[in-house]
Amino acid sequence: MLLSADRVLPFVSLVSLFAYFLFDGMVVDPKRKIIFLGVVFLFLASDTIVRAFSKGIRKEDQNRYIAAVFGIAAFLLSVLRDFLDLKPVVGFNEEVSAIPKVREFLLLCVVLFSLVFLLQIILLEIGKSSLEAQSNLAKSKSSLLQNAVLGFLFVLPILVAVNYFAIKRNYNFDLSSQGKFSLSQISRNLIKPISQDVTITAFYPRPLEADGPANGDKLAAFALTRVRPDIEILLDQIKSENSHITVQFINADVEIDLLKEFGQVSNGTIFVRSKKQSVLTSAIPFAEERVIAKEPKDLEDLERKLVGALLNVTTEQKKVYFTVANGERYGMAFRALPNEQVNRFVSALQFLNFKVAELGFAQGWPSKLPEDADMLVILGPTVPFSKEAREEITKYVLEKNGKILITMEPKGSEDFAWLLQSAGLKFNVSPMIEREEKPGFIVAKRFPENPITELLQKKDMGILFPYSGYLESEPNAPTPFVWKSATLLESGFDAYQDLNKNGKMDANEKKESKILSVVLSPMSLTGEKSGKIILHTGTSWLTDQFIPYVMNSQFSTVSITGLFQDNIVAEIPLKKEEVDTITLTDNQKLVAWVIGVFLFPGFILAVGSYFVYTRRKHSLLEV
Repeated sequence: MLLSADRVLPFVSLVSLFAYFLFDGMVVDPKRKIIFLGVVFLFLASDTIVRAFSKGIRKEDQNRYIAAVFGIAAFLLSVLRDFLDLKPVVGFNEEVSAIPKVREFLLLCVVLFSLVFLLQIILLEIGKSSLEAQSNLAKSKSSLLQNAVLGFLFVLPILVAVNYFAIKRNYNFDLSSQGKFSLSQISRNLIKPISQDVTITAFYPRPLEADGPANGDKLAAFALTRVRPDIEILLDQIKSENSHITVQFINADVEIDLLKEFGQVSNGTIFVRSKKQSVLTSAIPFAEERVIAKEPKDLEDLERKLVGALLNVTTEQKKVYFTVANGERYGMAFRALPNEQVNRFVSALQFLNFKVAELGFAQGWPSKLPEDADMLVILGPTVPFSKEAREEITKYVLEKNGKILITMEPKGSEDFAWLLQSAGLKFNVSPMIEREEKPGFIVAKRFPENPITELLQKKDMGILFPYSGYLESEPNAPTPFVWKSATLLESGFDAYQDLNKNGKMDANEKKESKILSVVLSPMSLTGEKSGKIILHTGTSWLTDQFIPYVMNSQFSTVSITGLFQDNIVAEIPLKKEEVDTITLTDNQKLVAWVIGVFLFPGFILAVGSYFVYTRRKHSLLEV
C-alpha cells in the first residue's frame, strides 16, 4: 500500500495544482472559495505529509521536498495575486500604482514555480523507475511496452482536459510591460456584474480578404486587417469575463447577406447590442451603441469605449421628460418647422432604451416633477421660467439627485441667470463667427479633459455648433456658489465674437476660445450627491437640420449617457505604446565604440589564448 501511495501521491499533488489554476475562476462565493483553497492545499501537500509521517525526513527524499516547496509556493503566490485583485475605487487608479507590477511579477513566479514543480515530479519518477528497472531488469523489459502504453493512455485524457478548459476559460499570459493585451482591473470589475445578454458584432475583413471587393478601397481594407488581431484579443478578453457577452466577426464587404439587421454599415465598426426590457415605446427591440476603430491609434482608448458602450446598452430603462410649457423645441410651436424639430435626437434616446414623455401644464408642471422622472430635458426655452419652476428644477437636482439636460436659445428671453450665477457664470448672446462667408457657424474642436467627453470619437472633426452664444465668468456673482462647473466644449481659437454683428472681424475683435458647454454639479460634497446638469449655449446643433453632422449625433448621445455613466469608466487606462528612447552623448558613444572595437575583442582573445596555453601545458605534462 505504501509503494502504491509513493507512486500515486506525487501525481495527485501535481494534478491538484493545475486543477486549481483551471477551476479557480469558477468559484465565486467567498465561503466556498475558502473550502476550495483548503481542499486544494490538502491534496497538494498530501505527498509531503504522508512521506514525512510514514518514513520520517530522509536524505534520499530531499529532492521530493524541494519539489513540494516549489508546488506549494506556486499555489500560495497565486492566492496572493488574486488577493491583490482589488475592486475599483472612484478617484484611485490602481494602474498607476505598484500593484499591477507586483501582480505581474507574481504571475511570472507562479508560472516558473509550476513548471519547475512539473519537471521535478516527472524527472524524479523517471529516475525512480530507472533504478527499479536496473534491479529487476528481466521483469522491467517484459513490461516496458505495456507501461509505456498505459502511461500514454493515462496522460492523454489529462492533456485533452487541459486543452478543453484552456479554450473554454481562455487563459492567457500577457507578458507586455503595460498589459497591452489584457483588460484593466477597472474594466473587469465593471463587466462582471452585467446580467443582460449582449452581442458584440465587429465588422472587419480577415487577412485573406484584405483585397476587398473589386471597387473597394484596398488600402483601407489592408489597414483594417492590421488592427483586427488586437481587436480579437480585446473582445475575447471581454467575452471571457462574462458569459452573457457573445462576440462575432463579419466582413461587411463580403458577407452582405448578414447585414440585413444592421442597415448601412462599413468595416471598422463595432456594434454593441442588448435586448430592451420593453419595446412598447419603440419598434426597435434592442439598445445599441457603435464604436469606431479603423487605425492603430484608435486602439488606445478602445477598451474604455467598449466598456462604456456595454454599460450604456445594459442600463435599465429610464424615464425622460421633455418640458413643453416655455416655448421649447419639443412643443407644438416647432412641429410645423421640419428643420427645427428634434425627432432624430428623441429617436436616439429611444434607441438607447430611454422612455420619452412630455411634461407640460397638463401633467401638473411646474407644481412638481413626476416621481418616476429619471431625467429632465429642456430644449431651447424662449419664455422665462417662473419662480416655482426654478425652485422645482433646483430641488430636483440638489435633493433628488436628478439629471437635467439644458440647451439655451440665444433668441429667447430665458438666459438661465438664476442658475448660472450660482456657478459664477453668465450667458452672452453675441454670435460667434469662424468664417465670414458663414456668419453664426462654428466648428468647435476644443474638448477640455472631462470624463463625459472622454468617450467621444473623432474629436478632431469637431461639433457643428451654429447660432449659439457662449458662457463667461460673472465677477459679480453672489458667493458661496451652489454649483461647480466643468467645461465640456469650447469654440477653439479659430472663432471670434462678432460684437457689432456685421458678419466680419473688426479691429476691436479678436479670436479666442469661448465656453459653449458645461456640466454643473452640486458644490457641496456632503451626502450622496449625484445630481448633474449639462448645459449647452445653443439648441440648433441638435435639431434635425444639423444633428446628421457626424460628431453632433455623438455629442448629443454622450450628453445623455454621460449623466448616468459611472465616472470610473474614464479612469480605464489608455493602451498607449510608449517607446523608451535613450540618447547617448558624444563621450558615451566614444566609450561604447572603444569597448566594442578594442576591449571586448581583446578580452575574448586573451581568454581564448589562456585556455589554449593551459590545455597545451597540461598535454605536455602528461607526455
